[in-house]
Amino acid sequence: MNRQKYFVCFLTAFVLSAVAIAYPTKKASAHDDYSQFIAESSLLAGLAPGAVFPFIDTTPHKIAQAHIAITDSTSDCHAGAAGPDNIKVLVGQAGVALVSVMDKTTNTGISTTPGQCVFHVTINAGQAAVPATVTDIVVLNGGPAVLTGINTVTASATVRVDDSDSVSQHHGQGVSESAGR
Repeated sequence: MNRQKYFVCFLTAFVLSAVAIAYPTKKASAHDDYSQFIAESSLLAGLAPGAVFPFIDTTPHKIAQAHIAITDSTSDCHAGAAGPDNIKVLVGQAGVALVSVMDKTTNTGISTTPGQCVFHVTINAGQAAVPATVTDIVVLNGGPAVLTGINTVTASATVRVDDSDSVSQHHGQGVSESAGR
């Protein structure tokens, strides 16, 4: 009888665990009912000089906040010492206004591989020269050579998904004039 008793206890615990896993109390991917959390990562090997990579495009929904990290070479990989040599990260709305957000202040000083340094930035739409409407995170190879395997980009973002906050216009053609900043 002891064996049956243990089996019933095990079965009960298993069923309760399954129910708890199947019905979480909160959404793990959302901050509220009107936002969604996304994360992306990419190797940038092969991106030609002057070429752009539309890394994240949330149109018609707006990005409220994003954290972006890249790896690139730099003249001095010490916190705050120098900006990335090749990669420019542009945020805003393609065809309308894109601004560069990586500079020497985003240099973390983290490096474990010679020639590679980590840069981080958190952007908030409408703050610190970031446009009020952000639907795109674009990577531009501003360097003289094709990017290699040391060049990466990672981003996480909170995207507003309520219909009242959608961008009603379509993207324009090409990179805006502000991309060269």
